[in-house]
Amino acid sequence: MPGGPQRNRSSPGTKSLVLAHHHALLREGIAALLEADEYRVVAQADNGSDISSLVKQHSPDMVLMEWKAPGVNELLIRDLAGLSSGLAVILMTRPESSDELGGTLQAGARGCLSVNLSAGDFLRALRILAQGDLVVSHEMAAALLDPEEGPPADATGLTPRELEVLRLLPEGATNKEIAQELLISPHTAKVHVRRVLSKLGLRNRQQAAAYAASQGLTR
Repeated sequence: MPGGPQRNRSSPGTKSLVLAHHHALLREGIAALLEADEYRVVAQADNGSDISSLVKQHSPDMVLMEWKAPGVNELLIRDLAGLSSGLAVILMTRPESSDELGGTLQAGARGCLSVNLSAGDFLRALRILAQGDLVVSHEMAAALLDPEEGPPADATGLTPRELEVLRLLPEGATNKEIAQELLISPHTAKVHVRRVLSKLGLRNRQQAAAYAASQGLTR
């Protein structure tokens, strides 16, 4: 249920956040870490059943949920993603539970973060997510690829330029940002992304980003 003291301070650029974790001590510790880094934790919950109503009530920028918390599942993720296209749904989990994440990215999750991250890496990942990008912790990225499709093709079949494009995808780079980074046109960047997906046998940018992270193909 919602709980814990909330601070009402806000400043330009501050992101509001709903936090769900079934351990009160850990939840309050995470909330304190976030508040110290200029996030505004507007509500807390110990399970998934209250999250949709809290999001409707507070209209946060982000939802940070423990994947193993009661009621947190792909259906909830899909419901939350449908409430607002700008809402960043982020999961926290242990790496050994990553094989249960299944289609969470396809359901609308923006990020999957390992609880093994240091506080600094955790906050850096949230900053990337707050900018609208996708973040998946390296140690759980492989599990987010669709197991029914089999393993992706070997990235050695990509051209050097396509590898450059692939390395940008875990950062959530748009076609425009890829074009600016590689000094090519947005249309050319779009073609490269399509070729990367085709050659690797992947369906979307999220799977490509997860694959790149799992293979260490990041900048």
